[in-house]
Amino acid sequence: MRKSVSNAAIVSTVLGTLVFGVLSLTILESPSWATLRRLPRTWFFGPQPVWTLGTTSTVFHPMSEPMESAGLLEVRAAYELSQDSGDCELRPALRYSDDGVSWDASKPIHTAYLQGNGTIPATVYVDITQLATTVRSFVQFGVEAKNGSAGAIQMCSATIRVEPKEVR
Repeated sequence: MRKSVSNAAIVSTVLGTLVFGVLSLTILESPSWATLRRLPRTWFFGPQPVWTLGTTSTVFHPMSEPMESAGLLEVRAAYELSQDSGDCELRPALRYSDDGVSWDASKPIHTAYLQGNGTIPATVYVDITQLATTVRSFVQFGVEAKNGSAGAIQMCSATIRVEPKEVR
């Protein structure tokens, strides 16, 4: 009986820490050095709190609502990590769906992870149609987060700016 109380106390402590972290990241404003800005004809998501699982496995955090993918062929993404609790790494990603409810596994838009507080500017357009295994009706943008090395759960604030390539 005592062991189950101990496990419940651990779970309660972890959940309390997570809730406190999410609330503090949500309430705090972006730092003054933040350079990622909203631009015309772009989608801007964040800042939003994201976390890792305490392992080097990635966790996808959706940041946009489901969007119709028809006509969306190429994008480039700028991304920013702030208020890093220690060893959080992130990169922009997306996932596809036929119905906007059941989603395929996430696919990175860029392969490079951002480590520590900072910004990576949008540079190269990526053909996102190559990331889907079959044609899908909906797309959702977000970030993949992971620990740089296995350890405690990490939290940070993520912002992404997605720039669709205009079809001429």
